[in-house]
Amino acid sequence: MSASYTEPSEIVVHRPTPDEAQEALDAAIAETGFTREELEEQACAGRFETELARQTWCCLPPRAE
Repeated sequence: MSASYTEPSEIVVHRPTPDEAQEALDAAIAETGFTREELEEQACAGRFETELARQTWCCLPPRAE
């Protein structure tokens, strides 16, 4: 038995609203158990307390100044 691949007939792309994107970022940060400020401190020190904290920090966009 061989596997076969068929092209999808439709590609769906979800573009979150700014509010949805912010909710997702807030949820990701909350899941780490740290605040964004604490993640930033860990990043500046070059030592993250957990792997999830490091991964989340790497995915966060820069703050708008």
